[in-house]
Amino acid sequence: MSKGNTDLNNTALIGNIQKFSTQDGPGIRSTIFLKGCPLRCVWCHNPEMIRPENQMIISPSRCIRCGICVDVCPEGGITVSEEGVAIDFAACHACGACSKVCYSKAITYVAEEMTVEEVMETVLQDKEFYQESGGGVTISGGEPLAHAAFAKALVEACRQEEIGVCIDTCGLGETRHLMDLALAPNVTHVLYDLKAMDPAVHERLTGVSNERIIENIRALAADPRTHDKIWVRMPLIKGLNDDDETIQTALALVKELAVRKVSLLGYHEMGVSKARNAGIEYTTFEAPSHERMEEIRALFDKAGIDVEISGAKM
Repeated sequence: MSKGNTDLNNTALIGNIQKFSTQDGPGIRSTIFLKGCPLRCVWCHNPEMIRPENQMIISPSRCIRCGICVDVCPEGGITVSEEGVAIDFAACHACGACSKVCYSKAITYVAEEMTVEEVMETVLQDKEFYQESGGGVTISGGEPLAHAAFAKALVEACRQEEIGVCIDTCGLGETRHLMDLALAPNVTHVLYDLKAMDPAVHERLTGVSNERIIENIRALAADPRTHDKIWVRMPLIKGLNDDDETIQTALALVKELAVRKVSLLGYHEMGVSKARNAGIEYTTFEAPSHERMEEIRALFDKAGIDVEISGAKM
């Protein structure tokens, strides 16, 4: 790969590189999950990716019950039973001693520090699939804006390989960083989350107000070079943000900004086991009913907006 002006040695904590992803933009994609997010969404399906620093996670079903990890833990915080390995996360300092001796990978770090070059080595393995399907790379998280320099270098590395990029963002970050990424010629879409419309409700559900988030989507919409790249995604959780007022306010904003594409994402429980295995408190919720999702879809459809439910175009 030609280095050009790209800082291939720029590093970030990468939780996963999900190959053959079809839900994070058009075509077949590789989704890069960066660790660290400024939001604390109560329904987060990647709760282990919220903290910016690395941490341990367990896979009890992989445990072979050898007990070596128990012996090496300096905090004495590991136990092994018939159910497999368990960690006292309150005592854990993520030193990694346990993971070094765990041959079955029942204890690992959540993320791995990787360079742009190392990420690109994996990305390039599927380049032909991106070309054939109109896909590419999606930079997700966590939150890309929390790793602006790394994300920019990765976008540039993809540009040099003629690979299209989607930026998947919660919208909370410096406007200049968002615009810098969105203006890259090979960034085809900015997948932009709208989680709640009332600032107080947004803060209750995510830990922060949405004022900067709304400012940033307005900045994207105001620039003709980035306007058509906006792809709004709305995670919907029954009883939290699927009420009429929230939906009508979101619809009004989408219409005002002339956003062309909206995805409605029903809640799922993918985050439950990950939270448990990383020692994170988690509350389960419900997705809106099929009928309610259809009602919401119909509102956007009637407004002339290209709308889909959970990736299935309606």
